[in-house]
Amino acid sequence: MSNCDDLYKRQAKAALEDRQKVIAELRAIEADNRLSNTEKRERIGKLDREVLQLEAEARVAIERAEREATVRSLAGGLDMLTPTSSLGRDEGSWRALMPSLSEYRALVAEGVPGDGGYTVPEQTATKYIDVLKAKSTFLRGLPVESIVPFSSATFSVPQLVSSDGMDYVEEGQTIPEGDMVWGEVKFEAKKIGRIQWASTEILEDSAIDLRNSIANNLLRDASLKFDADAFTGSGTNPIKGILSQGVSTTLGSGKITVTYDDLADAVARIEAMNGTPSVVWASVDMAAALRKEKAAGSGTYQAGSPTDSPASTAWGLPILSSAFLPVKTVCVADGSRIVVGIRRNATVRVSEDARFDKDQWGFKLTMRMAGVSLAEASSAQIVRAAAS
Repeated sequence: MSNCDDLYKRQAKAALEDRQKVIAELRAIEADNRLSNTEKRERIGKLDREVLQLEAEARVAIERAEREATVRSLAGGLDMLTPTSSLGRDEGSWRALMPSLSEYRALVAEGVPGDGGYTVPEQTATKYIDVLKAKSTFLRGLPVESIVPFSSATFSVPQLVSSDGMDYVEEGQTIPEGDMVWGEVKFEAKKIGRIQWASTEILEDSAIDLRNSIANNLLRDASLKFDADAFTGSGTNPIKGILSQGVSTTLGSGKITVTYDDLADAVARIEAMNGTPSVVWASVDMAAALRKEKAAGSGTYQAGSPTDSPASTAWGLPILSSAFLPVKTVCVADGSRIVVGIRRNATVRVSEDARFDKDQWGFKLTMRMAGVSLAEASSAQIVRAAAS
């Protein structure tokens, strides 16, 4: 072995020994009950970066030594007067110096403080719920405050069952007491998940950013699954949909499409209960019918010229089309009166260990959602066109 090999080996060994010391310090901080969670996160976050830096230094030293050994081996094959090294025979032992992914992953197990949970940021996946909302037709129609994170196994939504009305009070008279009856709706968190496998070769050779593409496709599929139940879920479905909770109106015989006039009626019904209509969800066929609706006698499109951008609003409300709504169905809703519980945001995790023997990478998406809660039935007006 050359002096150069010895140098690289000493560098790698020193870096890995320092790494072990830092990990020992990290575990000592985790076990220190005198520190608050915030202090632990700050200190462990700094040590975490130091561990990664030391691993990188060791890896660089090992790779340099391997390149040197390869060059000498090739040179020896050409009968050049260059000393060879035993490093090639010891490659396995060199690699054994490096920590495995599972070894270090135990230090950052999310949600388990004793296993390194303090190193995991509290808002790990906020960006993914933003992406999920952009891909979900249902969530896109709701204001931000309607998507509520919760931290228990059950999501409880208070509901005002009844309240007696106000009245006038004469001067000097006692103000009467009010009577409000409260109830609650409880939902259990349900997991949505999927794993997608990809070979190392396709990840390396792809002309596109395949990792990002796989993650986006998983998020899209999760949004489609949630939309399916958020609109029409009922009975045994894990998530109860909005169609089973709102007020349904079926148009009379001969009215085979929902018109702008019908939407105006639905808006008025919500406003009559002091609601604020904010969104129109429409089945694909009814969204198309609204865009093609023409003024009586003139042949002019109600939604504007066909050469303009497709009509996207009705009475100032956004029209969002979804294939998960039954045909001939439109829902006008007050989004502020709808609540969706998020137990765990959508997260995409990647592992190269699960199918180590097949040299495949796994991409796993999981999220936990609770039900869709409607404060009062009148806040969602379901309009169905006649069959004929």
